[in-house]
Formats: sequence, structure tokens, C-alpha cells
Amino acid sequence: MEASALHSAAQSLQSNPVSVDVLALIADAVICTDEEGSILFFNRAAEQSFGYSAEEVLGKDVELLLPQRYQAQHALSVRSFAVGKNGTNRLMGNQREVWGRRKNGEEFPSEAIVSRHSVDGRMILTVVHRDIAERKEMENQREAIARELDHRIGNMISVVSSLVSLSAKSAESIGDLAQSLQDRLRALAATQALLRQERNGKITLSELLLAELALYRSGDGSNVIIEGDPVVLCAMALQPLALVFHELATNSAKYGAFSAPAGRVTITSECVSDGDEHLFLIEWCETGGPPVKPPSRQGFGSALIEQMIRRALRAEVSMDYRPEGLVCRMTFPRSRVEESCET
Repeated sequence: MEASALHSAAQSLQSNPVSVDVLALIADAVICTDEEGSILFFNRAAEQSFGYSAEEVLGKDVELLLPQRYQAQHALSVRSFAVGKNGTNRLMGNQREVWGRRKNGEEFPSEAIVSRHSVDGRMILTVVHRDIAERKEMENQREAIARELDHRIGNMISVVSSLVSLSAKSAESIGDLAQSLQDRLRALAATQALLRQERNGKITLSELLLAELALYRSGDGSNVIIEGDPVVLCAMALQPLALVFHELATNSAKYGAFSAPAGRVTITSECVSDGDEHLFLIEWCETGGPPVKPPSRQGFGSALIEQMIRRALRAEVSMDYRPEGLVCRMTFPRSRVEESCET
């Protein structure tokens, strides 16, 4: 029902019992007061919204239904409107939003419109009040999702830009550049697909490793060992780590443990404390592959770790090219990689 119809119904409140029955059925809270703000009528929706029964509030000041910090100003505003000359309807609150207070002390956002009418020489104020707490919560969720989406898109653009730049520097031909970019972009796409599969959008380090290393695992999975403290990765860390593991796995398949039947890659993680600093350690250790020699020049993998891990995640990284296999150690501030820290 339109607000104007509600107001008209309130006019005949004293003389027409049918109108009282109609107001009792309205989905929005309807409250009638005299010009001093004493409550004369409180419909069923108002009882449900505020938690008071009509018997508890009839004759009480309407400010009972507002947070205390708004009560004095509201009393002045309503009394002024009751005796004013301009208009018989008015939206309440700044930008149509006011705050209500339930019997249990809970505050909630609302929309309200107040009207005044003279009934048998007596000024009656009628307030139509709508609880918008659920709507505001949905709006806040949409805004949060939009901000997170903007943030992730920005991260993705930054990551892709770095991939193009670094791949171009290390590529020996246009064909090599095209192939390396395609492989790395597929790795990014696989990470996004993993995110979509998770209903809550949270990915653990183990889940990320299993997804990135799926192509290299043996039939029984014994050539990939994942051990250590569980951690849920934050969005900021997810893409850089996915690319680093993709690069380490690719290099291992070409030159390291994944290139040999007896080769094995062990990834361990650990949460540690260094004084007041909480750290997260990841170690990639290869064994059983061909003998390893340090590279003669910095390749794409080393450049990617330098640019994306050290700069984006503030990690300390060491690459130890042992003859028996590469060992890559990464040490992160936990706040840079974890969705939530429990210390």
C-alpha cells in the first residue's frame, strides 16, 4: 500500500475501527502520535520490528524507539513539524535514512516518512517506518564484492604485464615467447578455475600445489610430497605463488627431478615466530634427478621470483643449486600470504 493511503487510514483511526484493522495488516511499521510525540497507535508490524507490544508503548514518547544520541534532536524536529505551516508530509533523516532501536537495544537502519493531519481538532502525526537492515547488509556485501573484484582484476593485470615483460626478456624467438606466454597464462587460468570451484573462495597451500603439480605427479603420486602447517592463502598471494610453483615445476620437468623416473619433489611449509614477527616458510626440495649446475645467467624463473615474490609479498628467497637437486626457500611475513593468522 502507498504511504499516502497509510496516512489517510491513520486519519480515521479514532472513528473507524475498520481502519485500525487495515493498519494492523500493513507490512511496514505504522506509528501514530499526538503533537507532543506520545504514541497513540502501534500496529502489528511495528511490534515485530521494534520488539515492543502495543500495550508497552502506548502513551510513551516516540523517542523510546530511537537510539539515545538521536532522541533530543528528534523531539525538537517532530514538535516543530507538528506546528509548522509547510507541507503535511516529510521524509525523516538524512538522505531518507534514520535509525531505530529495538527493545533489546539493537539499533537498525530504516526509512521513514511522517505526515500530520488534524482529526477532530487534534493534530495527529503518522510515521510509516521501514526496517532496511537486511537491504543495507546486502548492499554492503555487494560493495565488498565489487571492491574485491576490482582488487583482483588489478592484481591480474599487474601479473600479466609482468609476465609479458619478463617473457620477452628471456625469449630467444617470437615462437618461444608465444609458447611461454601461453603456458603461463594457462597456469593463471587454472588457478582461477580452482578459485571458482571453491564455494568460499578460500584456497589452501596444499590445494594450490596439488593443482599446479597435477601434470607432473606419477601414477601413485609418490614423486610429490607435501608436508607442513596448513595455511589458507589470501588473494594477494595466490597468483604469484601459483606462477612460482608453475615455473619451478616446468624447470624441474626440463632439467630437474621431474625429468627422471626416480626424481622426487618435496614441498614443506612451516609457521614460525622471530621475536614479534610471524613468518611463513616454504621450501621446494628436489632429489633423484640429474646432477644440477648453477645457471650461467638469470632465467625467467629467477626473474619472476625476484619481481613477484620479493616485491609483491616481501619474501626472502634463496636458490641453492645443489648437485643432488635444487632447493628453493621462501620466507614470508604471514600477513602477506595468509587469509587469517592464528598465532
